[in-house]
Amino acid sequence: MRESHNYKLKLGNRSTSVPGQKKRSTLVANTSGGNPSPFVVARSVALAMGIHFIVMVMICSTIIIINSLSNEAAPISLNETYCGPCPQNWICYRNNCYQFFSEKKSWLQSQASCMSHNSSLLKIYSKEEQDFLKLVKSYHWMGLIQNPANGSWQWEDGSIFSPSQLTLVEMENGTCVVYGSNFKGYTENCSTPNTYICMHGTV
Repeated sequence: MRESHNYKLKLGNRSTSVPGQKKRSTLVANTSGGNPSPFVVARSVALAMGIHFIVMVMICSTIIIINSLSNEAAPISLNETYCGPCPQNWICYRNNCYQFFSEKKSWLQSQASCMSHNSSLLKIYSKEEQDFLKLVKSYHWMGLIQNPANGSWQWEDGSIFSPSQLTLVEMENGTCVVYGSNFKGYTENCSTPNTYICMHGTV
């Protein structure tokens, strides 16, 4: 009788210990895989904010670079101060109006085109007053031509060329001049097609 009673008691102890162990293991599982700790949450938020900040910086940098590139590509779109009436789409700078024509013509054709717009080919009269021209890219016909009588260089209006106005680089067989960047002119065959710049003073 005693033996059977002891056996039942042992079985009872075993059966009561098993559910307790299951509850304990369930509790451990819940604490390890349930709600994350505050440290994990803070780290996730900081990481997300850092990524957001980096993306915003990259977007702002891209916009700044695009703006700077567009400004470099078209430095001639300046309008420093109001300087009087210029034709539509012409550039007003200081006391002159400028237009950059993209079609390519000979020097004489370019001159005729400027005259039809009541203007003349570009003349450099002051590096200080025309300082934006140093940023111009590519080559354009300007109003500087060689006098066939004596070989001297003069402007379209008949005034004598001065080396202080422009650095002239003489190429072979060139009697007309194209304007390059940074106040440099290059002699060119007058019949060669080039783009050109027209200008006229404001009233």
